[in-house]
Amino acid sequence: MKCPYCERKLVKVFHGEPGDELAKESLDNDIIIGNCCESKYNYYCEYCDQFFQL
Repeated sequence: MKCPYCERKLVKVFHGEPGDELAKESLDNDIIIGNCCESKYNYYCEYCDQFFQL
């Protein structure tokens, strides 16, 4: 998935309580762990500092 603004790779956002494997993935920047509340945003561009619903 690519950012609609800068065309760079987006990072998946996970909402909820992460397990061990998911926490490990977040250290590799493959996924971002959001807060425990659901959100309409499921992707993030670290270059544009923007969240997206895609």
